Parts: sequence; C-alpha cells; structure tokens
Amino acid sequence: VITISNQRHNSLEDNQSYAQGKTTEADLANWLASVPGANINSNGPITGIAQYRGLFGDRVATSLDGHPIIGAGPNAMDTPLSYSTPLIVDSMTVFRGIAPVSAGMSTIGGAIDISMRKAEVMNSENVHVSGDLQAGYRSNNSASTLSGVTNIATGDVAVLLYGNTQAGDSMESGDGTIIEPTDFDKTQAGFDARHATDNNSVGLSYHYTKTTDSGTPALPMDIEYIESSRINVDGDFQLGQWQGEWSVGYLDADHGMTNFLMRAHDPMKKRRNTALADTTDFKFVLNREFSFGELSFGVDGYFATHDSVITNPTNAMFEVVNFNNVQDDRFGFFTEWQNQYGQTTVQFGVRVKHAISNADEVSGNMAMNMSDMNMDSGMGGMDSGMGDMDSDMGGMDSGMGDMDSDMGGMDSDMGGMMPSMGSLLSDLENDFNNADRKVSDTNVDIALSTQTQLSETLSLYVGVGMKNRAPSYQERYLWTPMESTGGLADGHTYIGDIDLESETAYQADLGLTWQSSDFMIAPHVFYQNIDNYIQGTPLDMDDASAKMMASMMANDDNPLKFSNVDAKLYGADVNWYYNLTDNVQLSGIASYVRGERRDIDDNLYRIAPLNGQVSVSYHDENFISNLTLVAVAAQDDVSATNTEQATSGYGLVNIDVEYFVTADFTLRGGVDNLLDREYQNHLGGYNRVKEVATPVMDRLPSEGLSAWVEATYSF
Repeated sequence: VITISNQRHNSLEDNQSYAQGKTTEADLANWLASVPGANINSNGPITGIAQYRGLFGDRVATSLDGHPIIGAGPNAMDTPLSYSTPLIVDSMTVFRGIAPVSAGMSTIGGAIDISMRKAEVMNSENVHVSGDLQAGYRSNNSASTLSGVTNIATGDVAVLLYGNTQAGDSMESGDGTIIEPTDFDKTQAGFDARHATDNNSVGLSYHYTKTTDSGTPALPMDIEYIESSRINVDGDFQLGQWQGEWSVGYLDADHGMTNFLMRAHDPMKKRRNTALADTTDFKFVLNREFSFGELSFGVDGYFATHDSVITNPTNAMFEVVNFNNVQDDRFGFFTEWQNQYGQTTVQFGVRVKHAISNADEVSGNMAMNMSDMNMDSGMGGMDSGMGDMDSDMGGMDSGMGDMDSDMGGMDSDMGGMMPSMGSLLSDLENDFNNADRKVSDTNVDIALSTQTQLSETLSLYVGVGMKNRAPSYQERYLWTPMESTGGLADGHTYIGDIDLESETAYQADLGLTWQSSDFMIAPHVFYQNIDNYIQGTPLDMDDASAKMMASMMANDDNPLKFSNVDAKLYGADVNWYYNLTDNVQLSGIASYVRGERRDIDDNLYRIAPLNGQVSVSYHDENFISNLTLVAVAAQDDVSATNTEQATSGYGLVNIDVEYFVTADFTLRGGVDNLLDREYQNHLGGYNRVKEVATPVMDRLPSEGLSAWVEATYSF
C-alpha cells in the first residue's frame, strides 16, 4: 500500500514520505506522479485519468471514502478524482500489487481510495474551533487557488465546513507556445457532520462541485459546465464481537460541453452535448477476530443511469440521442480472511459480483438548415460533428461530416452511389433499437497475497489474483460512430458492441522490501494475462453502415469497434530512500510497463513510457527543500491499431522549499520545469483545436517553467 499524504502533514521530525501531494494542485490526479507504477492520462488541466501499471479509466477502482464515483461525461471530462479538492483530502491510498477484493467493484487495474477530512469530535464540553486557510498562485498560467476549512466541535458532535475555488488561464510550453484552451474555473464546497461515541459513530456529508469554461484540448469539445451534488451517510458500530461499517451515497451530475465556446469553429457546425448521470451506492461490512484469523464479510454496489443528447444551438431540428436512460447496475458480495503464521501474513479474498446493463431506444435527426445545404458545405459538412466528438458525449468537434461531397456523391472507393447520411443513421438506429439491449454478467474475483519477514531487514511479497471487469456503458451502447470513449482521445470514432464479454485477468506480483534505519528499497515485478481485453479494432463488412458514416461525418477512414481481444502487461517498479545524514535524504521511484496484444503483433494504446525521478531533500529546524530530477524515456512501443504516435524522451528539474514561519503559518514555493524544457508527455494526447499554434493531431506540448507559491495558516 502506498499512501500519498497531504502536504499539510509535513513535519520536521518525519520527512521520509516520498509520496506527497501539493494542496494547490488544480488536478488531484497529479498526486499520482509520486507513486511507483502510477501515472496520469491528461486530456486537460483538470481531467486527469488515473493509470496504474498500464491500465486506466474504469479498470482502476477509484473511490472517495469508499464511495465509487461515476461521472456524467461519456468522455471522462469529470473523472472520479475531479470530484474532490486537495485541501480537504487527508490522504490518497494506492494499493500496490494485487488489490484486495474489498477495495472496489472492479480492481482489475488496481485501486485508489481517497480519504477525505472528516469532522473531528473532541469530547469536550467547550466549543472547539480549528481549521486551515490557504492561498496559492502559479505563474505559468496565472492560476490561483483559495481554500478554507474549519472544524467546530462540542461534546460528541462536530461539523466540518469547507470551500475552495481554483482558476487559471491557458498554459505556455517551454518554447512559448500557448497550449489552448487550458483555462479552467472550478468551485467546490461542502460539509461533514459527525456524532461519535465509544462504540458507534454516524456521519452526514454533502459536497458540491461546479466547473465552468474549462478547456480539454485533447478532446473534440471543452467543458461548458459540470455541476454535481454528492450526499453520503455513513457509520460504524459494534455488535457483540463484530465490528461493522456501512455507507449510502447519492451523486447527481449535470454536464455540458461544446465545440464553440472556447475554440475556433464553423458557426454553422456548432455542437453541444448535454449529459446527465445519477448514482446511488451502498456498502455494508462486518468483521471479527477469530482464533484462525480475522474474517470480514461485505456487500456493496451502485445503481447508475446515464443520458446524453447532442444538439446544434443554431438548428433546433438537429438532435442525436447518444445514450438514453442507460442503466449500469453493479453489486457484489465479498469475504476476506487474514492471518499470521510465524513470520508470514496471508490475506485471501473472494468477490462474487453481478452487473446488469440496459438502454432505452435512441434516435437521431441530422436535418440541416437551408444555409447548410449548399453543395460546398454539404449535408454533412459539420466540422465538429459526430466524429470529432467530445469525448464527453461524443461531442462533435470535427463534424458530422467534414465532407466536401454532397449526400449522394460518388465514393471512389465504393465504386457506386453512396447512401445518404440520413439513411445510414436510420440503419444504425434501427439495428440498435431492434437489438436485445439488456445484458447481465456474473463474475468472480480472487486475490491471494502473502508478506513474509525473511530477516530483520528483508521481507518478501507474493501476490496472485484473478480479476474481472464487465464492459462500460460506452463500450456496449455507443450506437453511431463517435468519440464518447471514456477519454481515450486517440482521434478515432468508435461504435460499441452490446454482446461484449467481460475481461478476465490472471495476475502475479513479486516484491522485496529491504529496510534499515537509514535505507529502504522496495522493487516489484508483475505480469498479467487478460482474456477478452476490450480494445478498439477496425470495422469489418458487417459494420459497413458505421464505416461509411464515420468517413462521411468525421473523415475517419479508420473507425474502430470495441471488441474482445487478448492482451498481456508486464513490468517492474521500485521506490527507495537513503538518509545520507540526519538532515539530507536521497529518494526516488522508477516505473516500467509494457502492454501487448496476444492475438496480433501490436502494442496496447497509451501506455506510460519508462520513467523515474530522484530527489535530494534537506531539512533543518524550520526549513525543508527538495531538488527533483525527472527522467522519461522515449515511447516507441505504440499501438498501430490506434495509429498512436511515438514520443521522445525528456528530463526535467523541479525545486521546492517549505518554510515553517511559526507553528501556525507555513510558506511553500518552488519552480517546476526549472530549465523551461519543451517536451511532449506521451499521456497528454493530441491537439484537437483548430487555429492554434499546435497543428491538429500533433502531440500537445506540456507546461514550461512555472513558479508557484502557497501559504497556509492553521488555527
């Protein structure tokens, strides 16, 4: 288990936590950069998608205080980690190796749990008030953050109140290129109320998020707004010798995205995608100590619905119902047993889970205004349409059809008269509506891990597991070629397959940890085979209508269909530190993963390259400083299926300092990319914005030199 601590927990007595997160980060996902094996797929400044050992998105179970977070956007603009703000995060836990079955519904790619700050009961007759105020600034994009948290406690009751606002302009790369649009504006606020006694506690929390006018240049659309409300009730209790925990949560999210408010566009080809999602989740766990070990039983799950409609604000007749009342319900039962035999701790867990999916009928009307129907712009000349679609809903940035040929024109490849786009859409619509759309999957996850103390300084970890993942709603129900792909951002349009099989992974992990008073190193190697891995594959003749539609709408001659293939991933990662003196420490991490298809000779898409970092830290009575060298290798092992572009390697230098002015007031600051290096992050995606410095479908550059400062006052 790797725990990333909030930077406010820094102390001079214990500075051995190599995994730390800045509280002024705009994107909580950036905290993962300090975890071996972890990385971030970034489609914009606040849309980081967690990647762990080559798997990302729905494959990595991400929860806030145990609650699964299901976003509204079909292109993952509102990622799970975007539903919290760093100042109210106590810690982020990444399960290294084989994630336990209790960590989430789908842990095929690992698990991340965010522990939020809770109201603290003081058990005092007096009213006790404490909290933090924080302000921060980042120079590159003039980003600012302002946060406040206060805890009010009396007796066995406490209330935590908090608020946070973050905003920034577009970033600039090392050579002065403006990366646009990467503006963002985000506000979060909420409370946690708690009542606690010796054996029982109960809490009620509410969290509100509002994001407006935030860019996602790697996607065909930008965020117009994301507005969500999350309410949770939870508690723990003691029943005889049993300890119990329970929680119930509800999330309502409303998400709008456009291709015209933050980027250049054709006025006649505007697209807006409006997405809605509602999720109810629950969890109940009992555990008890027996003579044969600790045993726990649990039930958990969630019930989610999704809707998405694409419109043209200048043409009331244009409407595509992308997802209609999609049902995604998942629930399961799990049990875990843990015991110690001599120097070996064993944990074994089994989860039985069931997924039910369904969708209502869809519809599409691509009628054009008369001004759209001239021979030049053609019935399909929608520069932003269903093809360059925001990932989020499939939003269309490059139109339903950047076609210069009119609807009935000749196709030189087909050698005959092409059907109209309307008739193609009707074929796809009828095929989907006439299909049996209700699907269910029952799967079993198994995880076994052992930790053996071989000597006073050396321990051995061995883990094996079988994990499954039922397909996402986008993978099943994307009925016409669009880019509503959960944030893949590869530039291709996709269609789904209702009959997809669940993924099944067979996993193994081997790790050693050597730890003495001044030195620690923990290397791990891992391997997994995944049967029925879900990946886009080229369309065949059975999907001729979709293929023609993709070509007409998006100029996409290589549309893909979510399909079951076979894959494998393997690699190694390590973390270490060495105390040179009482005041100086060296530390570092390194990560390598390779993802390959087993059915054909190709690589998996968007796999992080070999990367690592080394830090030199110095601390004195009231001062901590860090110099970090980051090295990233070239990535040539790219996916031909996804026409993925290779990237070059690069190195960065970052510095930061922390000064404890008083016991209550702390200043932090630093410079990222000190040498102002121009580079492209392999996980940063391609530019999808026209009329900017970076050509369309070129790799997006990354942020250049940026100084930052933050001040925290605790009371």
